[in-house]
Amino acid sequence: MTEGKALGFSPNRFFDEKWYLTANPDVASAVRHGGFASGFDHYRLNGHSDRSPHWLFSEAYYLSRYPDLTRSTLDRLGLINGYDHYLTYGDREFRSGHLFFDPRLFYSNALLTPSDTGDTDAARPATAIPELGPFATFLGQPAFGSTVRVTWYFDPQWYQSTYPEVIMAVQDGDFENALHHFLTSITPQAFCALEWFSEDYYLELYPDIGNAISGGHVRSAYDHFVRYGALERRKPHPDIDLLEYFFTGTVRADIENGLVRDAFVHWLSRRHIRARDADASRPELKKYEGLAARKAESLIPLLVRHPLSFTSKEAPSLSVVLYVHNRLPLTLSTLAALRTTVRGSIEVIVVDAGSRDDTRYLEQFAGGVHIVRLAQTTTRPEALKAALPYITTDTVLWLGQGVRLEHGAITAALSQLSAQASRRSGKPRAGIVTGRILRADDRIQEAGTIIWRDGSLGHYMEGAALEVPEASFRRLTACGTVPCLLISRALIETLDGFSPEFASEAGALADFSLRAAEKGFATLYEPAMIATLDVRDADAPSYDTADMRTLRRRHAAALLDAEPPSPTLLMRARTAGKKTRRILFIEDRIPTRRLGSGFVRSNDIVRTMAALGHEVTVAPIYSSTAPLPAIYADFPPEVELLHDRNYEVELDRLLQERSGAYDCVWIGRTHNLGRLLPILMGHASCLPTGGIVLDTEAVTAPRTALRAELLHLPQTGTVSEALEEELSCAWLCETIVAVNAVDAAVLRDAGYDNVAELGHLCPVRPTPATWSDRRDLLFLGAIHEPDSPNHDSLIWFIREVLPLLKDRLPDDVRFTVAGFLGPAVDLSALGRDPRVELIGPVADTSELYKTHRVFVAPTRFAGGIPFKVHEAASYGLPVVASDLLCRQLGWRDGLEIVSGGTNDPQRFAARLADLYSDEELWTAVRAGSLQVLADENSEKSYMARLSQILQNVFANSDRSSR
Repeated sequence: MTEGKALGFSPNRFFDEKWYLTANPDVASAVRHGGFASGFDHYRLNGHSDRSPHWLFSEAYYLSRYPDLTRSTLDRLGLINGYDHYLTYGDREFRSGHLFFDPRLFYSNALLTPSDTGDTDAARPATAIPELGPFATFLGQPAFGSTVRVTWYFDPQWYQSTYPEVIMAVQDGDFENALHHFLTSITPQAFCALEWFSEDYYLELYPDIGNAISGGHVRSAYDHFVRYGALERRKPHPDIDLLEYFFTGTVRADIENGLVRDAFVHWLSRRHIRARDADASRPELKKYEGLAARKAESLIPLLVRHPLSFTSKEAPSLSVVLYVHNRLPLTLSTLAALRTTVRGSIEVIVVDAGSRDDTRYLEQFAGGVHIVRLAQTTTRPEALKAALPYITTDTVLWLGQGVRLEHGAITAALSQLSAQASRRSGKPRAGIVTGRILRADDRIQEAGTIIWRDGSLGHYMEGAALEVPEASFRRLTACGTVPCLLISRALIETLDGFSPEFASEAGALADFSLRAAEKGFATLYEPAMIATLDVRDADAPSYDTADMRTLRRRHAAALLDAEPPSPTLLMRARTAGKKTRRILFIEDRIPTRRLGSGFVRSNDIVRTMAALGHEVTVAPIYSSTAPLPAIYADFPPEVELLHDRNYEVELDRLLQERSGAYDCVWIGRTHNLGRLLPILMGHASCLPTGGIVLDTEAVTAPRTALRAELLHLPQTGTVSEALEEELSCAWLCETIVAVNAVDAAVLRDAGYDNVAELGHLCPVRPTPATWSDRRDLLFLGAIHEPDSPNHDSLIWFIREVLPLLKDRLPDDVRFTVAGFLGPAVDLSALGRDPRVELIGPVADTSELYKTHRVFVAPTRFAGGIPFKVHEAASYGLPVVASDLLCRQLGWRDGLEIVSGGTNDPQRFAARLADLYSDEELWTAVRAGSLQVLADENSEKSYMARLSQILQNVFANSDRSSR
């Protein structure tokens, strides 16, 4: 052992002595000077706490990727560090210890590659990998690094053919394999890992990366790309656009479901896979309809033996009126879908207009259906009137042949039919509900229908994909023209059914909606009411010029308020009712609440705008990567969420398509105004120039100066100069919104008088747990980037304050850290403290607020208002915070909050210990913070403040448009 140390040998295959000394020059120096006998000695005595032992394992990456491996977890398992866990458990669990080692990819490829070594121990078949572990197997057969692809980020065959000198270096024993050469070469920028990345192109496209390389933060441009750029969907090669690729096919869903890490890996792993219909043109709609008709025919033999049953002893909750004429298979398809979709008791009334086919024997296929048989010449208005005497419920579903309802469609429609009644003063009650109607090819037939001023009808979003955001929000619409409408029975009786003056069903339905509107009943488009029109009725009359003239004659006054038929007016015409105000809300991202920071406040603003009755469109600068269910669950269904757009690039097209559609453009965050100003000015004639709002969210100049002062960073100018630069584009906005009185004063001092103040919405919801029921400390906040305010405060608290609490709080008190983490944020080093529990994002934070005793907010530099403090206090969890946050909140020490001072670890620790240990102080602070929140941050007061701001904005907008 002594001789091996002196010769620089590695003690075993799991520790690389040579690499360790190269990667840690301070250790190499200590070994040369006799401080340690070897690199392994250093690792064994000290280095295991924070250094990596092998070129194919990263301690920081492993702990960051698997946040469950905190110091306390490792202690419970009796393990030294992450590598100890990896070798003991993680390797055989197929965990990854390095970005360049994918155990599952290695396993699948190794199964296809026989071993070429004579070492009987190392040459065990690849089928033994699960027993040995992928990493251990790889180290036992180093040749795998040249012959088998173990990561999508490195192509060994391409690498060796491109750089033949690598083969010689491996043969000479300088490197174990091609992968070893790439990861340990002293000239990393001279070698590309694969064909589809260019160092020169990446550095030219993103010149800031050069500073990161020269500063030693990353080894090369590719190192940056793999660690950060791929997640940000930066371009690795002139022929690859990851941002565009992300929104094609199943890419986004695959990433969100954890099948691959990023779009680059997805592209690499699937670029050779072609869809079976890749070269095929899309068939005509009639071919899809033909397939749907054949599928409907296949129901006949099934239903002969097992008929549908609508018989029930319970009172029905819904009446369905189905108009049919011949085409029995389509009738059965509609009834089968109805029975599957609606599980409760319903009454079905089939009005048969003189069918001559097997519809005459419908009772044999569907029991419990009431059939009204009429003459062949029976029109749809006559069919509805004939069905009325048999209707016993308050709600009627008017349904057509070949219309198949999808799961949940009726439940969604029923919940909305009368939900808007008296919800807001002056708003019409929904008497008709229409839905998202698909064609047989799964494209949209209509998502509500527009009635233009000339009486023509426009099927909104016809031909678009089912999931397009423009068809995914609830709104009032002019009408629906496909026979799939939920209607109030009282409304049918009041209007005496459908008018017989129209030859087409579309004309009768449009007329019915217009007459309903005259009586104060609106038609509501419910996107969750999804149905498919499998086969159109070729024999049914179409909506023609005669019906148009009839509609104009009957509703001349109402059509004067409609828009002229023009594609440029589509966005204004899609929502019925002139009184609706339209707001374009621009933010960095779709502001889901899980993102924390200012996004929660933006989310509340959007929610409140919708609650005030405005039509809100949310346009993100960067397209969202959050799962769609999570996005839609965070917003009212009336909000249009353009989640799949990147408006740093596409805003120009949006403003062109929606010229003049908005009464207000609300721009969140000052930096977005600067980046979008050229586009906004290019479309100034299309915008409500008096209705442009800058929501600063936080004035950053003072925060930046404070950060520089705390971290001893160079300052290139004064705060006033920085503030002037920050607000250099604010002249465009008629209204500037500040988050608190402090920021409002800064803005007014800078010369802006058009400032409004809007803080956080935070209703109180205290949990019942008392002081004695709780324990432990909590930090809950989003950390989007390294060195952000939350990141800095967390590091400061764990390093400077937490050690001071050792003798002031019980030994078993833990510090829980929760909240959203950006992809570049690594907290694994903080998890090494046995008192720290890193739990990451939490879906339901109420449990944390209920069980912890004190919330910690040690922010040292920040702007705006700390929502995390508001939220914690609203649940009845007292807060100890920096003096900076106390001032921003305007809360008093010992009454609504406990102040930990300014960058003073001793004071912060002492005050935290007081709050944790003193039940009387804890109870007083809890009560005080709940009271101030109830007074200042309630839903009622928040809605009033935002309403007043918007009324002023709309007034300015109206004046500017005259």
